[in-house]
Amino acid sequence: MQGMRYQRTPFLKTREVADLLGVSLTTIYNWLKAGRIPEPRRNPLSRHRLWTPQDVDLIRAVILEERGAA
Repeated sequence: MQGMRYQRTPFLKTREVADLLGVSLTTIYNWLKAGRIPEPRRNPLSRHRLWTPQDVDLIRAVILEERGAA
């Protein structure tokens, strides 16, 4: 259909997520491996992680909660 627009979810790269959170890429991978943060959806073809702004907000909340409990 011509003229129809689709709204695309702005997916972030893992590097972008790390930068937004002020941590290293290795830290993100370690948190995933340890189960500290949830694994995001993945692209079924490339298997790249599909991070959303909501994922970043969730990670921030988890990290802040852990820091408050420590």
